Order: sequence, then C-alpha cells, then structure tokens
Amino acid sequence: MKTSEVREHLARLDADQLRCVAEQLYKMLPRKMASEKEADLLLADPSAFQQSRRAKKAPEMPDLDLVEMETAEFLEDAAASRYFAPNSIISKAERGRWRFVAKRLFQDWRLLATQSESRPASASALEKLYGILCRGSQVYLFRTSAPFQAIKVPRPDFFEQIFQIHAQLHPAAEWIPHALSLLMEVKSEESTTAEMHTSFLSLLRTTALKASALEIVAARMAKYPVAVRASKFSDASQARTSLLRLSFQIIWAMGEKDRAVHWVRTYSGGDNCDEHRVLRLVLETNDYDFWMSTYEPIQVPRAYQKGKTDFRIVKGEELPERSRTGPAPNSLSHDAGLCFEPVANRWLESVKYSMAAGTIER
Repeated sequence: MKTSEVREHLARLDADQLRCVAEQLYKMLPRKMASEKEADLLLADPSAFQQSRRAKKAPEMPDLDLVEMETAEFLEDAAASRYFAPNSIISKAERGRWRFVAKRLFQDWRLLATQSESRPASASALEKLYGILCRGSQVYLFRTSAPFQAIKVPRPDFFEQIFQIHAQLHPAAEWIPHALSLLMEVKSEESTTAEMHTSFLSLLRTTALKASALEIVAARMAKYPVAVRASKFSDASQARTSLLRLSFQIIWAMGEKDRAVHWVRTYSGGDNCDEHRVLRLVLETNDYDFWMSTYEPIQVPRAYQKGKTDFRIVKGEELPERSRTGPAPNSLSHDAGLCFEPVANRWLESVKYSMAAGTIER
C-alpha cells in the first residue's frame, strides 16, 4: 500500500480505531527493529520523533592519524607513477582506483577541517594533494591527463577549498600572498586562467581583502618589468600579463571602472600602452556601455588618421538606436544591441588579424 493510500484509510478512522491500529502495528514490529526505528519515541512524543528524523546526522569524523598515513602513501605512490606504470607495489586492478582514493581523501580532509585542532593539517594535506593532481595533468602520474575531472572536483573548487581553510588560520597578509603564489606557480592544463582568477576573486569577499590583494599583486608585478617585443612570450612576461589581468579584475570588482582602465594603461607602458589589451579586458566584463565609451576615444582618432569612410559606423550613428546593454551573449554575433555588436565584431576581427601577423601581443 502506498503512503497516500495509508493516509486516506487513517483519515476515515476515529480515535479508538487509530489507537487499535497503532497498538497492533507496534506488536508486529520485532523488538530490534522497533529500537532502531525509534518506535517508542514515536508513541511517547510524535513531535520529538519528527524533529529527530528531520535533523541531519552529523557525518562520522575520520581518524586524523589514519588519514595522514593514507595521504602520505597516496602522494608517494602518485609521485613515483605507481598508478600509471606497472610495478610490484600496486596491482593492475588497483591502479585505476586511485581516483576513488583521492576523492575520499579530499572529502576526509574537508571534514577534518571543521575541527580547529586538525585544521592546519587539513590545509597542508589538501595543498599537497592539489599539487600532485596539477602535476598529473602535465606528466603521466595517472592513466588520465585530467585528474581533477576524474575525481569530480573542479580545480578552481579545490583551490578555493584550500584557501577557505587558510583564511581561518592566517591573517590576510599571509594567506593572500600564499594563494597568489600557488595560483601563479602551480600549473595545470585542466582550467583556464580566467577560471582560476574567478576562484581567487571569490575568496576576496570584502573591500578590505580586495584592497590588500591589490597591494600584493602590484608588489608582485614590480618584479616583472614591461617586456620588450623580443621577450613578450617569456615566462616573466606571461606572469606579468596574468597579474595585470588579475589586478584589473580586483579593481573592477571594487566598482572602480575608470581606475581599472587607468591601472592597465599605467602598468602596460603608459603612453605606449597596447589599447587592444584594455579593450579585451573590458570586453570580458560584459559591460557593453563602458566598452563603447572606452573604444570610441581610442578608435575614432585612428579612423580620422587613416582616412576611413566609415567613421559614422565606427561611432554607431548610422545604426538604429537600441540599447547597448543586456544579457551577456554567447558570442558577439548574437544580438547584443545593434550599436555594440558590429563595432565589437569589427574590432575582434582586426585583433585576430593583428595577432596572426604578430603586430600585437596575444
């Protein structure tokens, strides 16, 4: 009988009949089952029974020493490629189960991090696991080149989990530089720079944290001078470009749009700044009005200088008046407002051509 049918039958019974049904059902229950199902509590206090059933049982806390031992063993085996190559320590049948071990260790350390006494060990262990999984996307440590995908924990989420714990252990002046170092120095093929920057920004939940992070990023940028053309694709130049993008996003998240653009221009060479970089960063924000207001002062003088005949098209004056704002399109060919769309598409095509020709930096 379904639960809905039981309710219908009970609704037709009077008080004496309900008492009889309850008594007979109780007698039918084996004593062990009645104890496990809390039948006595149901009869004594139905309200307390309902509350206890709704309350979620606290997860069982793993044993710290055991999890530490298993983590050390997993890290050693992974670093030695024992989950990938034939060896006498891990059997062929067990090598494919590494992802279940890694996922369980991640979950165990997350649970242990809820206890203050095991929080430092959790942060350290998760960081080591993060490092070995990132390395596993670059060299053959596991039988996959996407370890984070295999354990079903996205890399940005793993990164964020680590520093949510660090933020409880250390002041911002300590954990933010640490997070920035891990972000910049530990590489992986499983996520984009944009995704990792978004994860980093999600940790900066207050204006004070954003301001602190901006100072730290600026200090880190000072170590990387503006690259000359010959070294634009060096590691140092790419690191500076990544830091510049991150600092722009931090300032933008603080609500200071003009300052964000000024910041990029200042740290990209001042008067010699590549304006295409500014436009690309603003375009990522999906603020189309602001993109147009940034684009026009840059491109209109160039249109005059080159003697273009489509000056009014560049300014959007020949097109029907429609809002330049709206939901972010999947691509710029989508209807994002007739004033914005052709201008942005025209600009993107010129950027692609210039990149292919090597006249501007990627």
